[in-house]
Amino acid sequence: MTEMTQEKIRAWVEIDTGAFIHNLKLAKRQTGKKVMAVIKGNAHGHGAVTCGLQLEANGADAFAVACFTEGVALRQGGIQAPILILGWTPTEFAPQLAAYNLTQSVIDEEYAVELNDAAELAGKAVDVHIKLDTGMSRTGIFAQEDPVSAAQAVYRIAKLPSIHVKGIFTHFAAADMPEKDDFTAWQLNNYKSVLRELEAMGFEQKVVLHTGNSASILYHKDTYFDMVRMGVMMYGLYPNGIFSAEGPLEQALTLKARVAQVKELPAGASVSYGCTYQTERPARIAVVTAGYADAYPRSMSNKGAYAVINGQRCPQVGRICMDMVMFDVTNADVRRGDEAILYGRGGMPMEEVAALAGSINCEPLCLLTNRVEKIYI
Repeated sequence: MTEMTQEKIRAWVEIDTGAFIHNLKLAKRQTGKKVMAVIKGNAHGHGAVTCGLQLEANGADAFAVACFTEGVALRQGGIQAPILILGWTPTEFAPQLAAYNLTQSVIDEEYAVELNDAAELAGKAVDVHIKLDTGMSRTGIFAQEDPVSAAQAVYRIAKLPSIHVKGIFTHFAAADMPEKDDFTAWQLNNYKSVLRELEAMGFEQKVVLHTGNSASILYHKDTYFDMVRMGVMMYGLYPNGIFSAEGPLEQALTLKARVAQVKELPAGASVSYGCTYQTERPARIAVVTAGYADAYPRSMSNKGAYAVINGQRCPQVGRICMDMVMFDVTNADVRRGDEAILYGRGGMPMEEVAALAGSINCEPLCLLTNRVEKIYI
């Protein structure tokens, strides 16, 4: 039996911070640009403060988060680099944005005016990056084949006295899909068209330009500009969902759990809720201490998922429960207390998990609960 520590009683994740550093340096080498590390959603379940400190110490130039509270947590954790809030923040938080030195995304001109007024009322100034909607049709100033109106809005926003425009950016909708490269090129042209209009208007303010996400870093060299935003690839996940065992990325996280019981079942025995699986022969079934409340998706039930226990693949059987999951260990040497690798290094790649779960490779990791101990290597 594997040596058991207090942190490894039930279910845990092992996170190799060296993988972050490897992937960060890869992005820097490939692009030759500054890298903004996107660590929203608690760094996709990896632990934002711990990851952020490691990344900052190894050359990350800036960070991006989803919301104000995530930015505050990074500042309180000791992160000193610039932090961009990608989502909306209510304007009454303008004083706190300034106090924590957080950069706010401006998603339309009306919001820019409201944020400026709130900052001015508080006697503060807030740094901002302006978001352009070049084709995602989500947040941002509409810039889909209307570069003049978008540029005029940017120009007016830059004149507001209590917000300081530090960047202009956009986000690609399908940069990980080769069959939609024309759409990505169209988005990029929309972005460049706004920049050309701004130049024609005499806009001379120095700003950071950034469009590239993980897919762009890997597949679209023409999108780099001044800085790139490194999201899922930082954790060793491929934005197109295609796993490459040879690299170049290194996966950081591995989910592990314990075998709680090994039981002998006769042929025809039903396993787990709903009786969705029946043994076709006498079988040995291992009950493992993790479930969908531990980021092991229920939607993978009976679809070919497997655990690696003592170096042997053991197929998942029956419906995955909230706290437990069963594996057929008839042909494996498995005992109570043994370590089971559920996914990650030495187990199922996250891309395979995503395919079985009908999701994307980072979603299960974002669902990691606090009861899953994080162990940093």
